[in-house]
Amino acid sequence: MTMLIVTLLSVIGGAICCFAGYRIFRVALSLVGACLGAYLGLLLYDFLSGYDISIMHMEYSELVTVIVCSVTLGVLAFGLYMKALVAIVTIICAWYLYSDSKAIGISLPWDSPVITIAVCVIFGLVIGFAVYYLQKWAIIIFTSFIGAKIISSVLVPYLIALVTDDQGRIAIKLLSGTLSNINEIAVSTAAVLLLTGAGIAVQMSKK
Repeated sequence: MTMLIVTLLSVIGGAICCFAGYRIFRVALSLVGACLGAYLGLLLYDFLSGYDISIMHMEYSELVTVIVCSVTLGVLAFGLYMKALVAIVTIICAWYLYSDSKAIGISLPWDSPVITIAVCVIFGLVIGFAVYYLQKWAIIIFTSFIGAKIISSVLVPYLIALVTDDQGRIAIKLLSGTLSNINEIAVSTAAVLLLTGAGIAVQMSKK
């Protein structure tokens, strides 16, 4: 049930963000915040359920955790709007850079994870301020790309699961950068590029 809700939220929110992100940017930003909150809720539940916390082992505790985190970040994103823009864009871009480089297996010239995280955060900040100050084109490209990533983060693992019978935590698998082979990475990359291109084309045609 929880994964189904996360999947539906991701597909709907991702599609709106990808194909109409510029025209309804405040709503799109809120949906991105809600999707981010849902993923963080899953990660938080996975972490807390490993401890002897009675409330985390009750029925529907995972669903409640996801809903609370999703609603909280969605409301904050909507309420703070431009103040939240740089923070949300930075977190998302930094996370995707970190997870994608991990999935692809890029060899970095340093071993410290702290340096890697710092580089990813700096990259995220650059994108965040670019979206904040440039807007228009930057917002169209950003919303199309993030929408594409959100959609592919749930749909691609589902498609792979149909072929491989791997019914694990499919969304977290891609989001955490743990794609297991080159085929999965290729399918994910192709899906993101195609959806991003389609999103930019649709949004530009409606300007």
